[in-house]
Amino acid sequence: MGTVRWLMIPVSRFKYVFLSLLVLLVAFTGLIGGRAYYLAHHSGPVSVSVTQDLVPPASASFEPSAPKAPMSQGSGVFDQIAAEVSGVYEQAVPTVVRLRATDGAEQLAGTGFFIDGQGTILTAYAVVGQADSVSVDVNGRTFTAKILGRDPRSGVAVLKIPATQTPHLAFGEGMRLRPASAVVSVAFPYDLKAEPTFGFVAGFDVKYLTRFFATTHLRANLPIKPGQIGGPLLDSQGKVVGVLMLEIDEGKACYALPIEAASKVAADIQKFGEPRHGWMGVGVMPDRSRPERGAPVFVDRLYKGTPAEKSGLKMGDEVISIGGRPVHEPSDILDAAFFSEVGGKVPVRVKRDGKEQVFTITVSARPESSRIVEPAPLFPNPSGGPASQGVPVKANR
Repeated sequence: MGTVRWLMIPVSRFKYVFLSLLVLLVAFTGLIGGRAYYLAHHSGPVSVSVTQDLVPPASASFEPSAPKAPMSQGSGVFDQIAAEVSGVYEQAVPTVVRLRATDGAEQLAGTGFFIDGQGTILTAYAVVGQADSVSVDVNGRTFTAKILGRDPRSGVAVLKIPATQTPHLAFGEGMRLRPASAVVSVAFPYDLKAEPTFGFVAGFDVKYLTRFFATTHLRANLPIKPGQIGGPLLDSQGKVVGVLMLEIDEGKACYALPIEAASKVAADIQKFGEPRHGWMGVGVMPDRSRPERGAPVFVDRLYKGTPAEKSGLKMGDEVISIGGRPVHEPSDILDAAFFSEVGGKVPVRVKRDGKEQVFTITVSARPESSRIVEPAPLFPNPSGGPASQGVPVKANR
């Protein structure tokens, strides 16, 4: 009765406070009881996870930290592909750098990657052009790179920054890939962070539209954005197999210079301070009656005063091999000349009058001004002046 009478007394502030505390007490008691019931019926352990942001200390060296663990593989095909690409990306991204340069009125931007632990960077000539200096962004720091050399013919440029213990990529075998081989690029699009792009090898070409390459290029069904030219093309093991050189089909595909060719030019630049392209001076053509690969390739012309003319070769000779490389199509001759060393002696096996013979060509340096060896421009200059052999990648400001 005492409680009933109290509730029937006139409304007061004290009564509302008391009722509120009573409701909270009942709710708290119910929460404790519910938690006890849950623990009594669920015997599994309860764990608490605590995360903490770790800020690495500043360091003057570029010794790489341990890469992030790749994604765990799921049971689906897409999960497995994603895990593989993630592993390649995490391994390669510490080696990739952003490049910026000014070539006249052109603001160029692209990607490069370390090829040794001493700060040497390999990239595409289109990223550097004829700039006097190149800015390199590495892990939030900016360096001015020394240009060791550049080669518009192959499309290669080699730079160096004052750094040691730089993480770098191992070289693979780009020329041994086959159509449908999986490849991954890691490069900087626009002003964004480096990103992975996955695709497949589509083929190997020495010509695109009206342009003849200096040697065979790898064509990949791999989309490329502005800023990614000069970046590495990687195989499934994370080894570099090519350097991104040219975007085609409105950025839906690309050409890459196989790493064997790029490293040959880079080695020349590091050793001699300039590229040294071999020159044989022989023109060939396939048997038009047999258009398939493997058809005989014949000497079509011998340029006057060239090493090929002095070797004893004659027009009409069927070329079987050159420098130990089998010849199945004219591009094999082009590749053999590209990889030849100036001053070296290259054996050429031919078939003449039904008999095989071997002649030796002493490789000379490629003439600087010779119309018969200039590659056709991709986009001819309508004004009649010199045409650019590369497509510059403009920086987005």
